[in-house]
Formats: sequence, C-alpha cells, structure tokens
Amino acid sequence: MTLIEVGTPYLHRQHLAEELALLPAGTALSEGQHVEKQLDRCRAAKPDIVVCGLGLANPLEAEGLATKWSIELVFTPIQGYDQAGDLAELFARPLLRRMRLVA
Repeated sequence: MTLIEVGTPYLHRQHLAEELALLPAGTALSEGQHVEKQLDRCRAAKPDIVVCGLGLANPLEAEGLATKWSIELVFTPIQGYDQAGDLAELFARPLLRRMRLVA
C-alpha cells in the first residue's frame, strides 16, 4: 500500500510533528476545505482505495473507486495487536467487494 495524500480540516504541524515524520516521502498533505481540488487529484491518481466521509464515498463508488468510510476508523476498537486483523479487514472488505463486482 502506498499512501498518496492525507487531508484534514486543520493541521497543527508542531503538535503532529512526530506523526508527520512517519509519513512516507512524497505524501501530499492538504489542509482545509478544497474538496474539488482533492477530488480532482484523487481521480487522477486512481487509487486502489479512498478513505473518506460518507458524502464523498457514494459518488466515488459510482465512479468505480473503492472507498472506506473514515467514520468506521473512529468507532472500530483497535488496541494493540489483538484487533490488528479487524483493522486489516476494514480495508480489505471494500477491495474484495470491488473484485466481486468486476468479476
């Protein structure tokens, strides 16, 4: 998996300095509400999966992109290694669904 872009409404670089340092080189950071520009970049990149809000997920699915609702990451209990499989399944499910629909 290659992370292409991370978008957030507000990015406090000082508070998140350690986390930002862990992002792969070349990962685009977008801050603010430039949704149309983000969607244009997303469509151009044609990623395997897009993690986004429900309001964007349905239109992107209609365009043929696999999506994962970001809210699911908030409400899925993931602590330590015990739930690592649950986290992996969150991302695998939409990819498997897309493969079944194409077949």
